[in-house]
Amino acid sequence: MDIDGAVRCIREDGYAVVPDFLTPDTLDRLRRGLRPVFDDIGSRMDKEHGQQTVHTHNLLDKTRAVDEVLVDDRLLALIEAVLGPDFQVSGVAAMRPGPGDRRQRMHQDDGHYPIPRPHPPLIVNTLIALDPFTRENGATEVVPGSHRSVDRVDQDTPTVSVEMPAGALLLWEGALWHRGGGNSTADEYRRSINVNFNLAWLKQRENQFIGVPPEVVVEMPEKLQALIGYKLTNFGLGTVDYRNPIETVKRRLAETTGASTAAS
Repeated sequence: MDIDGAVRCIREDGYAVVPDFLTPDTLDRLRRGLRPVFDDIGSRMDKEHGQQTVHTHNLLDKTRAVDEVLVDDRLLALIEAVLGPDFQVSGVAAMRPGPGDRRQRMHQDDGHYPIPRPHPPLIVNTLIALDPFTRENGATEVVPGSHRSVDRVDQDTPTVSVEMPAGALLLWEGALWHRGGGNSTADEYRRSINVNFNLAWLKQRENQFIGVPPEVVVEMPEKLQALIGYKLTNFGLGTVDYRNPIETVKRRLAETTGASTAAS
């Protein structure tokens, strides 16, 4: 995988595509593992956006099927090359736009943070394609170079549809103007995994500490625990008694288990 080339595209255009990120075996495994999640995804209607897919958020609480993707060294190397070494998972979601879904409004993902533009990258977000992305089934639309803009997002700006094969990885900088495209097909669904990253000293979009139960967290590999925020960052941010918060989680679970055993 050409990490340098992908990072160059992100810096110049605001986004990059790695067309062969997943092997066929990994792609098949993810499709099978996430089938129950995708089967539960529905849609909603509203006056402003029309029919829209309801994304399934907090995925790490619902399945272990995506763990292997999050700790993939190639993915993490790409994120580190843009954000530096001190980053974390901001959120993980499953998406499945279906026939009739209208395109999203154009937006920037780093709008949560009230920092004047232009500014260094705060966020790198990703989509991992489990089905082909085509213009017809709602491939993500981007405005190349817009991550350098200081203007308000213009909904009428011409876009480029990021068409890519199943197994591909799309990455974009948080300031990039983009939106999900509309699905004009009669019967095609476009499944993907959305893994978002931000600098570790910023608040995560999804609260991983509440969203993922402690008993699930302690069974995760240390690499994944650190990615969702159980680590010390930027000279000690995030401590509990000056120690890694995972130690407190483990201790409290052990105390709870011990008390339950004694009571029985």
